[in-house]
Amino acid sequence: METSDWVDEKLMKLDNGRYEPDMERALNLVRAQRNGRAVRSARWIWASAAVLAGGLGCLAFPAPRAAAQRVWAPCVGACESFFAAAARGTANPAVVGVGDVVPNFVLPGPDGEFIHFSSYRGKVVLLNFWATWCPPCRAEIPWFVEFERAYGQRGFAMIGVSMDEGGWKTVQPFRKAQGIQYALGLGYEALARQFGGVESLPETLLIDTNGKIAAKYTGGVSRDKYERAILALLPR
Repeated sequence: METSDWVDEKLMKLDNGRYEPDMERALNLVRAQRNGRAVRSARWIWASAAVLAGGLGCLAFPAPRAAAQRVWAPCVGACESFFAAAARGTANPAVVGVGDVVPNFVLPGPDGEFIHFSSYRGKVVLLNFWATWCPPCRAEIPWFVEFERAYGQRGFAMIGVSMDEGGWKTVQPFRKAQGIQYALGLGYEALARQFGGVESLPETLLIDTNGKIAAKYTGGVSRDKYERAILALLPR
């Protein structure tokens, strides 16, 4: 006997033989539940879109742009991470060491735009947390400029994350004086937590083409050590 037939038989006995299967009612209940879930999902999506649209609208005006970037970068990054994690069915834990996969994140760029790490997938990336007041950081930057120039065509990319509290008012003059052409963004607390806190500067991560951390450097490192590690990951 089929399971459905057995259930119908038992229900008829409980109802003194008056029970009749009501498929239309059952289907209507399923449709109602499905529509309810769709409405709730749609409301959440529209609410998120409205909040993002309002915040991004602030970026159109020069005065609040820098402050708005600091506020909205975590929001944009969180939304990207949420949808990416939802697609994988996993959460994004803190990235703390070699072998960890770096999830997508967003940095406020110098001209009002955002830098998305997702656009660097497939490249060898040197991700450098630094500040203008940090002597070892300042010593390394000319090397990074040269690495980007020398190996950019081979699939290398440099990303600098400034942890300066003064924001672009502090970083822009230094950037121009040093001739920094590689991607440069402002760090923020949520991003630092995502990378285990970034307790000392400089902190630099070498990321392979699969988005995994191949090496982690804390404090000053020699130019040769950086260059050898980069070349080992680049295609011959």
